[in-house]
Amino acid sequence: MKYRVKAAARELFYSRNDPKDRRLGELIPRAGIDETEKDTVVIIGVPEDRGITANKGRAGAAAAPDDIRRRLYRLTPGFSADFLRQRIIDAGNVVTAGLSLEEVHQAESEAVAAIVSRGGLPIVLGGGHDLTYPGVAGLVQGAQIGRDGLGLINVDAHLDVRSDEYGVNSGTSFYRALTQLPRQALCGGAFVEFGIQEQYNSPYYYNWVIGQGGHVITLREISERVMEFFLQALSLAGRGGRTTAVSLDIDAVRSTEAPGASASNPSGLKAPELDKIAYLAGRSVKVRYLDIMEVSPPLDEDHRTAALAASAIFSFIRGLCER
Repeated sequence: MKYRVKAAARELFYSRNDPKDRRLGELIPRAGIDETEKDTVVIIGVPEDRGITANKGRAGAAAAPDDIRRRLYRLTPGFSADFLRQRIIDAGNVVTAGLSLEEVHQAESEAVAAIVSRGGLPIVLGGGHDLTYPGVAGLVQGAQIGRDGLGLINVDAHLDVRSDEYGVNSGTSFYRALTQLPRQALCGGAFVEFGIQEQYNSPYYYNWVIGQGGHVITLREISERVMEFFLQALSLAGRGGRTTAVSLDIDAVRSTEAPGASASNPSGLKAPELDKIAYLAGRSVKVRYLDIMEVSPPLDEDHRTAALAASAIFSFIRGLCER
């Protein structure tokens, strides 16, 4: 199938109409994927949450891409002139209406492949965490990942390696990545689970990840040394010449700061730690894909979780400008 993308609504792009206080909504244009040039950051949304409900979770994340935009486009470019020099476009949302979940996945994969094949770096706004697999599959296809392979980091409270034998859901992305991507593209040793909370995960799935050669870095382990351990995660995933993908599930952050997560938890990372993780990912020359998943606006309080996601995107781009 050929993917279709609809431009984000113009009213999402905030402006103060003040040349002394320009906002990202005035600086980031709406543009088609075919306008992607080398090293362009391309923001694209996938408003889809059927994978969450299939995993017995709470609906609402389909509204996240535009709510994240509302928060993101109110931000300023900060104090770095490099941010203003970085080409960033908003390609809009993958059209999901009338499509099955499998067709949405295919459309997303095609869209990401088109961005990457043109030399762009996609930032995918979900949606349920099942959307990471088609995003990464599109990266592999578009970048023609070969001998050096792919590294993959999941920043999450959950392992998300449930089997898809009974269908795709928000808990299957990384099982699918490890079992369905070409082996030369992704091996177990290039996969890192980061910030995992033991009490919310089955030992069966933990042992499965370890059995694949993957690495599990728990929230308990990282304690006050989050940045040190995330640099280790980048090193493990990006060993050699591996292109690296980073997925941020907002439920990795504690519920006091991310109340609008599809599956919120009282323990987790602090909001500034997520910003630092995103910044470090942005600084890594090997990272060519970022997604942020499981923000659920109907469950949010005063848009705090969407604002957290927007801040993480800002931090990622700031890091990218320092490459």
